[in-house]
Amino acid sequence: MISLAPASSVVRPAFARGLMPDPNMTVDAWADRYMIIPKESGANEAGKYRTSRTPHARAVMEALSDSHWCKTVALMGASQMLKTQVGLNWFCSTVHQSPANFLWILPTGKLAKRTSARVSKTIAAVPEVRERVAVPRARDSVNTLDTKEYIGGSLHIVTAGAAANLSEIPARRVLFDEVDRAEANVNGEGDPVALAKARQTTFERNRKSYFPSSPTVTGQSIIENLYLQGTQQEALAECVHCGHAQPLVFERLQQDDAGQAIYPCIDCGAYMTETDKNRMFARGLWSDGVPGDGETVSFTINAMFAPYGWLPWIALLREYRAARAKLEEGSDELMITFYNTRLARCWERKKEQTKAGELQARAEAYKTGTVPKGGLVLTATVDTQPDRFELKVMAWGEGMEAWIVDYQVISGSPSDQATQDQLDQLLLGRYRHAGGRMLSIAAAFIDSGGANTHDVYNFTRTRQHRHVYAIKGHSTPNKPILGTKPSLVDVNWQGKTMPHGVKLWMIGTDTAKDYLSARYHLPSGPGAIHFPSDLPKEYYEQLTAEYCVTVFKRGRKVRVWEKKKADRNEAGDLMVYGVACAQYLGLHKKTTAQWKQVRDFVDPDTPDLFEQPPAPAGENIPAPTPAATPAPTTAEQPRPEPWTPPTKPTSTPSMPRRPVGRQW
Repeated sequence: MISLAPASSVVRPAFARGLMPDPNMTVDAWADRYMIIPKESGANEAGKYRTSRTPHARAVMEALSDSHWCKTVALMGASQMLKTQVGLNWFCSTVHQSPANFLWILPTGKLAKRTSARVSKTIAAVPEVRERVAVPRARDSVNTLDTKEYIGGSLHIVTAGAAANLSEIPARRVLFDEVDRAEANVNGEGDPVALAKARQTTFERNRKSYFPSSPTVTGQSIIENLYLQGTQQEALAECVHCGHAQPLVFERLQQDDAGQAIYPCIDCGAYMTETDKNRMFARGLWSDGVPGDGETVSFTINAMFAPYGWLPWIALLREYRAARAKLEEGSDELMITFYNTRLARCWERKKEQTKAGELQARAEAYKTGTVPKGGLVLTATVDTQPDRFELKVMAWGEGMEAWIVDYQVISGSPSDQATQDQLDQLLLGRYRHAGGRMLSIAAAFIDSGGANTHDVYNFTRTRQHRHVYAIKGHSTPNKPILGTKPSLVDVNWQGKTMPHGVKLWMIGTDTAKDYLSARYHLPSGPGAIHFPSDLPKEYYEQLTAEYCVTVFKRGRKVRVWEKKKADRNEAGDLMVYGVACAQYLGLHKKTTAQWKQVRDFVDPDTPDLFEQPPAPAGENIPAPTPAATPAPTTAEQPRPEPWTPPTKPTSTPSMPRRPVGRQW
């Protein structure tokens, strides 16, 4: 008979280990016991991890622990401060203690590869994690650059640049590294933070998110918004002389006669030096903060809290002086970097911006859907979004004076035929001039950027005889508002451009924005822009969402148009396209005599006997029905209500066709 003693000596301990409960330590306690920083990672201090080396990390890791009440942890911190290493500690502790899907998001592919390599080296260095993660190249498991399977779940390392990366993976835990470097509106699908949190829908009870990032520019910083939503706790240091706990404010840092950086206590005034750091930071204190939104804990820490032996205070002073010297020369790039990556503060640029309230206060008595007396030629512009078209109609008069005539939203995908048909009917619509004549749209420009480029090409290809063209904004600055000629974008099977295919006009968007910003303040006359009384407040906010700042690029001072990441600017884009469309018609070159000819046709002294009688204001009128076709018996359909900003855009009724009329 075969003895079973050797087998029992293996099975019994294994069975006993299986009955033991999983460890339930906080992340910081787990890291102090198990975490190892691999030498292969290139870290300056490899070996056993010690929270005591960076004491302020303890509170952040406690908040990331399953036992903590919060669901979101936001860290607005300086570079190399409590970010990736804390994320690694959190990931490894969950694999060991409470495994579940883990989503790690990086702003770029290069950072994703670097993080994946660091994760792999850490897994190999920590036995408790290594034994639970799939072996690389194993046939029955997955351990690749972007996916690492382990018992109870898997790690997915993705970039924020593709919305699909954020929509396919359910995850209990999400780490969004350097969120401020991510695209604000991922492929037009919305806020990347909201997209990431949507992956946790089925884990509402025990989800956890971590957002460590340096901030960027005021008004554009995602991490600043997350910080302000949370408890807003600041890192504190204790005075080695009186024990007073205080934040370290860079502006108080000084340099003594010996060239040493010193910091005066805000309470007793005694000086502390670089060598005092270990005692100053020993307890890793944070301010009490505020209640916040009830589910977010937020922290901020600057580079002055770097441990002794890391970045010294004197180096911060030198960096600041170099950045200040560049700022005095007119370049703010170094100062922005210093504020963001060293002080963990947003930088606020001086900006030129038209105020939305000022434009709204100038709204005039006329309504959308009608053309005031001075407007003589109509243009239409269309902004293309993944779920809608937005249409603006403008009337132009002598000296490029302009009136907003209509603004409508067409709900539906631009690739759907029904959506395109609605747009076509609106472009065929006519608007009643204050003098009584019906005006047709003389030309239309449709934005071809984004995900629906070829849909726009297909739409305009068969309508170019009606002066309906695809457009695209120039990526190169200082280009003319409208190019001298369009580009041919259709090619045949041999790869050669087709002379009668789609024509694409290029728009100098920054030049057009400069043109408009110089004219928004004009109340009337040449160049002035007029607004109807029934446009909502959000229209004006979109119109003025962008602002101009002066920056240095490659040693040269340039003007750049920017906007806050979360702001919408469709109304502003359509205004830019409108200026280009007017130039396409040559309206900017018309003489006074030529404008008189147009005025005599549009607004003659005597009414046209063959024109239909005036209709109520705000109503589009159908074209006359050809004699061979019986007149319709149904009542005329009134024009839709004035435009209001959609959360889910409402559909727009179709408009009657018009005959091909005189083009200007």
